Formats: sequence, C-alpha cells, structure tokens
Amino acid sequence: MHTFNKLLLGAGAALLLTATGCKKTLDEVPYDFYAPENVYKSADDAEAAIAGVYSDFNSYDWFTKPYWEFLSEDDDHIAGASFALTGIGSGNYLGDYKTPIMFTGPYAVIARANTVLERVPAITMDKTQQNRILGEAHFLRAFSYFTLVKLFGPVPLRTASVTSITDTNIPRSSVSDVYKQIIDDLQQGETLMPYQGDPGSGALGHVNKGAAQGLLAKVYATIGSASLKGAQMTVQGGKDNGFYTYNKDVVAGYEGFDSKQYYQLAKDEAGKLITSGKYSLFPNYMDLWKKSNDNLVEHMFMEQTLAGNTIHSNFVNNYFTSGDLGGRGYLWMDTNFYQQFSPLDDRITKDVTHFWFEDYGNGPFYYFYPRTDSLKYYIVSVNTKTGAKPAKGDTTFARYQNKAQILKYYVPGKPIAPNNSDGNFGATNYPLLRYADVLLVYAEAENELNGNTPDARKYYLQVRVRSNQTATAAQDPLLDPSNLNQLQMRSAIFAERGQELAFESDRRYDLQRWGVYLQTMNQIGLSKQNVLKSRDQRTLLVPLPVAEVLANPSVTQNAGW
Repeated sequence: MHTFNKLLLGAGAALLLTATGCKKTLDEVPYDFYAPENVYKSADDAEAAIAGVYSDFNSYDWFTKPYWEFLSEDDDHIAGASFALTGIGSGNYLGDYKTPIMFTGPYAVIARANTVLERVPAITMDKTQQNRILGEAHFLRAFSYFTLVKLFGPVPLRTASVTSITDTNIPRSSVSDVYKQIIDDLQQGETLMPYQGDPGSGALGHVNKGAAQGLLAKVYATIGSASLKGAQMTVQGGKDNGFYTYNKDVVAGYEGFDSKQYYQLAKDEAGKLITSGKYSLFPNYMDLWKKSNDNLVEHMFMEQTLAGNTIHSNFVNNYFTSGDLGGRGYLWMDTNFYQQFSPLDDRITKDVTHFWFEDYGNGPFYYFYPRTDSLKYYIVSVNTKTGAKPAKGDTTFARYQNKAQILKYYVPGKPIAPNNSDGNFGATNYPLLRYADVLLVYAEAENELNGNTPDARKYYLQVRVRSNQTATAAQDPLLDPSNLNQLQMRSAIFAERGQELAFESDRRYDLQRWGVYLQTMNQIGLSKQNVLKSRDQRTLLVPLPVAEVLANPSVTQNAGW
C-alpha cells in the first residue's frame, strides 16, 4: 500500500470511529463529518481545495527542502561540504531521507489534485473560476508525474481518489503511458486556464495557461531528446575541465517515441508561448532574484514560501548563501564549472560571492574567490578592529577559499551570529519554470529539426546576451554562434542551459534526458572535495521507497536496488 494512502485511509478510519461514537453530535452538526459531499459545495470550498493542493506542494514533505536539495546535490556542477554530498551527491540514494520523499511527495499532491478534479465539477459556481481551478489541479498533477517519471521511470498511475485498500495495490505504468497522462493534463490546463493577468486568472503564485504551455514544451523536449538516436553531445567537465564528446544513449523507456515528432511539438508549444507576448526576460540578470520580482515577467512558476520560520520559509537561502550574508554556505558552484563561464558573464561576476568574512573561532577572517583575481580582493579587505585596509598584495586579512557561493537565493536579513546554526530562513521563492528555459527549449527543438538556423540562434542568444551585455564576440565567441554545426550548436545550447539554470533543479534531468549522465559523472570520478561522483547503471533511476515495495505487491524495485 502506498505510504500516503495508508495515511489517507487511516484518517478516514479515525473519522468513521468518531462518527460511531458521536452520532448524536453529527446528526445535529453534519459539517463536523468532513465527507466530500459536505465539503465541496461552494466556490469558496473549491478555492480552499486547490489551496490545499498547493499546500502539499509547498510543504516540507516535498519542496521546502527535499526536492531542490536532492536535485542540487546530484550533478556535475555542484560542490559543497562533505556531509551534504556524501549521500545523494555520491549516488547513495538508499538511506537518505530525501529519496522516499521524492516519491511520496508527488503522490500526496496527486491525491489532492484527484479529489479536486472529481469534486469541483459538481459545484454550482462561476464557470471561468471553476475551469481555472480544474486547470490548476491538472497542472499540479502533471508536474508531479513529470517529476516521478524522470526520477523513477515507470510508476503507478493513479487518476482517481483512493476509496478502499484494493485501490492502493496497482502496478507501475510504462513510461509512455505516464507521459500520455502528463500531456493530457497539461493540454487540459492550457485549455481551462487564462494567462496571468487576463480576466479570471488566479492570484500571483498560482499557475496559468502560460505555465502549462511552458511545461508542455519542456515535456515534449524531454521526450525528443531522450528518444533521439545516433547523436552525440560534447560536454565540458571532468577532472581537467576538458571537452568530451559522447555518443548519447537512448534513455530506457523512451525507445518507442519518434524524436522528430516530439521536437516539432516542443517547438510549436514554445512558439505559442513566445508569440503570446505574455512573458519576457528581465533586462538584467540579477533583477531575477529581487524579492519584488517574484512571480513576474520571467518567473512562470515558483514555489511560494513565507518568512519567519523553518517550516514555511525555504532552506535554499541558508544552503547556498555565504555566512556573512546570513547563510551557512553548505553548497556552492564547482570551480571547474565557474571557469566554464565567459569572464564578463553576470552569472559569475555578480551572482557569485567574491569577497566575504566568516566570524567563527579566532576570526573574523576575510576570504576571496577566485584565486586568479586575488589582488583585487586583497586591496578591499578591511580589518574590523582598526578599519585599516592592507596594502596591495598583503594577505594578512584576506584568505583564499575555494567556494563559489551563489547569490541568487540570498534574502536580505540579519547575518548569523558566531556558531549560530539557525542561519537566515527568509522567504525565498524557488524558481520551477522560467521563460529563459522556454526560449532555450525552442532553440534546442529548432536545432534538432533544422540545424543551426537563424531561429535557433535568435532564441539561444536572447538568453546568452542578457548575462553578457558588456562582452564582445571576441571576448565571448558564443555571442556569434553562426559558424557552429548542429552538434556544436546542440552542445552550446546544452551548456547554456547548465549556466542559465544553475542550481534550479534542472542539470540532473538534462544530463539524464540526453543520455550522458553516466559518462559525464564518471569523467569526474573523485571530486576535489573527495566526493565520489562516479555512477553506475542502477543510478539512472532512483530506487522506490523500500516501504512502498514491501507494502504494494504489485510493484517491483528498480534494477540494481
């Protein structure tokens, strides 16, 4: 039996026992018994129901910490403290608390979405509002299944509420069947929901037609790349940060798809969103990460958080931000990855902490990054006790530390006190779908269909130029990709996705869908932080929770686990 279904059935049993022991009370006050027919009666009930789906989505049981932490730790671009990377970061999925949550979290959202889709249609209410709520439920169910199929492969497909124990023991559906459901849900969402800001749209933070179109384009591109045969991909990395060209594998479960067909669908869907004019890139890259810009302009779908405590805020600020800015700096950008950026790229010049202090033990100590730019940081370091600035080249106060800590999740707040493990748990909305992603999907699809055309370059360059506005083509050759062949353009778009969407939970998926996950990780082997990046065949899919396999006799475990 699914773990989350056990909880649902247990809650139902408790309500039934209450009803047996308090029949008189329930006869007098029928709303004390929360049966579906008593709950789903009004438009307010429908709004409360969809809010409940978002509540599970944004809970600690999925997105508050486990989702982004799991996916941040499992790729080639991440570095960090050994305690943070020796589990998921080393491919040791079993035993890590996040692994079962990546399975049970989506199913909890799916269960609530199923109830909305079953009960809300019977409510007498404004049709536009009703359609929008149903569209949101379709989207959230699709997002959940998209996460599941990418991580676990074939999974049980559940599109109805659990009404008995026999409903819980169902076998895993094929990858193709899961995608049929995902595509149908997103098409329904696209039809039922208006664009954000149009009449009848939901509040900021709720999904809309644009989010459905963007995610659907991404789904199609995932299928197109995973099923592509006879192709190669060049990836920069490994111990020497060299360029390695791999023969890409067709991903298991995607063999029956027509790659060209799905890339055409991806291009068409991304094209609809682009021509709608509803979204655009922020003119400056760092504007993306201002709290005042959450859910606006480029942000198509974000996890919503609240400040003030560790339950409703987001730990991502705490994990990525340097200590003097209130974080703990447990995860940072690998130095090899840092060196792959153009030197004038805002994503490293402005979105990486280059000079900071840590007030621990015998401190305070000033640190700078990277070593190659050390002189410019020596001359700005200041002695907190005297206010004196050291002479150029003097390392008395500034030390080198090999940590490229990013700023995109920084929330202004009081810096942490010495040895205070709480850190800054400010309200950090986490990006789950951005317009830049959609532009790169269009460029990728166009390149796979027709090669390096002006259209492919146009949408690729919209993203590339935004963060390299002060660079010339001589300084950044990828600002003029006109001479690249199809393989080179494919690899450039792939690399651009890695740089633009760094630490936004996409890199592992991109490596996996292109069939180069094993090759890329094994080229690293043992990282500079002594984290074993090597992977084997079994790590292409994450193991199902042991409790699920034991409780549901209709499912089998993924190979090797």
